Amino acid sequence: MSDTSDCRPESRDGSLSPALPTRQRNALRALLDKPSFSPQEIAALDFRVVARAPGIGRKSLDLINAWLNGYGYQLSGMPRALPNSRQARRRRELERAIRLLRSGGYVVHGPE
Repeated sequence: MSDTSDCRPESRDGSLSPALPTRQRNALRALLDKPSFSPQEIAALDFRVVARAPGIGRKSLDLINAWLNGYGYQLSGMPRALPNSRQARRRRELERAIRLLRSGGYVVHGPE
């Protein structure tokens, strides 16, 4: 079995804390309007502020949170699980279909 300890990226200060990828680092720089930032500054931000920043999606949030976890922090206000957009879309479509059927005079019964 091979040793995978060298797979963990080193940060600039030489510690074995995970390094933040360039794309996420640049998005956070733009959000803070600063060339450099610390994990403490990012952890102080609310999850919703970071999630709405340009260039940050669900995968970026996961990477940022993993980076913060490497330093012992996490984003404040982070929900336990992000809502599933597929389920939400399906629920909206079903509600719309039920409204359409009812407006046409049909009786729609819920699940028993």
